Amino acid sequence: MIHSSEMPDLSGFETGNGDNHSLTQTIANVLRHIEKDGLDIERIMDAVVETAVRYFDAFDGSLIVINEAQQIEQTCYYQDEPHRHKPDVFLQDVMREGVAGWVIRKRRPYLASDTHTDKQWLKRPGLPANSAPQSAISVPLLTRGRVIGVLTLHRRNVPSFMPEDVELLANYANEAASHVENARLFAASQRQLQIAALLNEASRAINSSLDLTEIMKSLLLQMNEFLNAEAVSIALVDEQTKELIYQIAAGVGENEIRGLRIPANQGISGWVLEHCQPVLIPDTSRDPRFQPNLGDKRTGYPTRAMICAPIQYKGDVLGTIQAINPSEGSFMEQDLNLLMNLANIASTAIANAKQFARTQAAEAQYTSLFQDTIDPIILTDLGGYITQVNRRATQLLRYKHQELLGKHISQLHEPGAELLKASAIQSDTVRVFTSKIVTQDGQSLSVEVYARRTLFEQSEILQWIFHDISKHVELEEMRRDLTAMLFHDLQSPLGNVISSLELLSYEIPPMDPGSPLLYMLDIAKRSSERLQTLVRSLLDINRLEAGNPIIERTLVDIYDLVDEVREIERPNFEQRRVLFVEALSPALPDVYVEEDMIRRVLVNLVDNALKYSMEGQQITIAAELTEDQSGVLFSVSDQGMGIPVEFRQSIFEKFERIKRGGGDSKGLGLGLAFCRLAVDAHNGRIWVDDAPGGGACFRFTIPFRVPDDFRK
Repeated sequence: MIHSSEMPDLSGFETGNGDNHSLTQTIANVLRHIEKDGLDIERIMDAVVETAVRYFDAFDGSLIVINEAQQIEQTCYYQDEPHRHKPDVFLQDVMREGVAGWVIRKRRPYLASDTHTDKQWLKRPGLPANSAPQSAISVPLLTRGRVIGVLTLHRRNVPSFMPEDVELLANYANEAASHVENARLFAASQRQLQIAALLNEASRAINSSLDLTEIMKSLLLQMNEFLNAEAVSIALVDEQTKELIYQIAAGVGENEIRGLRIPANQGISGWVLEHCQPVLIPDTSRDPRFQPNLGDKRTGYPTRAMICAPIQYKGDVLGTIQAINPSEGSFMEQDLNLLMNLANIASTAIANAKQFARTQAAEAQYTSLFQDTIDPIILTDLGGYITQVNRRATQLLRYKHQELLGKHISQLHEPGAELLKASAIQSDTVRVFTSKIVTQDGQSLSVEVYARRTLFEQSEILQWIFHDISKHVELEEMRRDLTAMLFHDLQSPLGNVISSLELLSYEIPPMDPGSPLLYMLDIAKRSSERLQTLVRSLLDINRLEAGNPIIERTLVDIYDLVDEVREIERPNFEQRRVLFVEALSPALPDVYVEEDMIRRVLVNLVDNALKYSMEGQQITIAAELTEDQSGVLFSVSDQGMGIPVEFRQSIFEKFERIKRGGGDSKGLGLGLAFCRLAVDAHNGRIWVDDAPGGGACFRFTIPFRVPDDFRK
């Protein structure tokens, strides 16, 4: 503040009636007097405003100094003595819509003869409506072809400012402009040095630790050093929920704000996170992005103004850093720039700290899982020599821990057992195979081995996980032998039953076709044939699973094949009152298949559709060429409840049954497994989709691959 005693003597000037030369001389004397103590921007601005107010006999005056981006850097208000405060919301409005902004944009002075009626003049909120009439002059400070500020004077009552006052004040402002600009540049350079020192100290403190909490605490201390905000906080992204979590805060409501979670697309911080852009909000009540129910409701403190910047690292946004409510005035662009610089410094340290924490957690989890898992695990180097084993492995192999270390993994397997070479295992892949291992007491165990290359304690290793499948292998062999025995033993008596029923049909004397005896005989014949078909399918499943090829192929007419399926299923359709529909493309070529097997595929799919069809619905068999003309695409669709997406793969596995439409599934779960194996054996593919009109649609392809010798 410049007291009157420090000012040069102005008594020789006639107030308001001096000429340009006398005023210029006055300002030159004032500034020389001030500049003796250095380029203090505040003292120079005070002197410029006080001299103008006193010389022009004004009630008060103000000076706004702006930077190259036309953002407010300094303000000074004089009434009896200089006052200083940061820009507030009203001042921002004046720069955007009022006289000051007009003067800067037009680079011309402005005279308001009566501020009560002047449309360009913005009245400060809170002033009484019946206040005394005022006139005002606002002139630009021009230097080096650029506007660096606005000087404004007010008079109450009379006399009002006149045009000659405008010209005189404009000349005065131009004379003062170079002095103000030099002081502004000096102040800006000093602030940049202070900021550089602050950022350097912040960088040193932040990067000296891998403790995420300590890093964020240090960052908050550095922030408030310059921002002087009521509260500052840091929010980081939860990688699982993608929410913003306020990890640490300082200032009003700090205890309440910690732990607050907000959706990533809500509020100002959420907008910054989503768009990865910093924002300066001078008045949150005017910003539609602001949601007071997110933070203010929890803390009980209103957010009036806010600056927020993203914390980003290598293209990923880690979180946001924000400050609210400057202690005085409004946040300025330089405050946001400082916040962005701090966020940039913090980003690398936060990313490193999070990675360090993840690594520690992963190693702890891996160690825990390694020792406590129920599966035997052996770790080897890339050459296959054992470096570590868990407790379950020593129990399974009946070795002591130290006895296994240094052994080659192959020494644990039977000679000739399948064992992948270490060099064949690539990173990020899991190789699965079965083998036989030998325990220390000579017992042989069947195991399923999962082998993969991975990192452990910063080194590449091989991880071998064993599943003891000895009991499973034994049971599977017993089941396979029992199944084969049962099926073969069933074939002979079942064939006798079918032959006997055929002979019996010839021995019965002629009678009415509607006779109950003939009806029951027909049921017995069809049921026996269906049982025989099931037995053949089960035998085929065993044969196809064993990898035996199909050898009895013939060229089959598709239209005749579908007609046969219709005839086989006709009684079932009539009994269930379901409509059978054929949708076969014309001129389809013959297919080279094992006819009985593909017929049974279609019958199984039709039977499956009938289970889930209601009276009056229809089942459609369709056939057409595949898109690439390499085969035929068959489909069987119904109008039932369809197949849930999660079951559309597993439904083709053996003994897999699902519920459709809320009812219990029937059968052994072998029909679709047979269909898959039969189609695979013909080099085709089978799958299930939604039918166009609702329900399920099973599709399978049969390629055209007729051997040359067959054509001959």
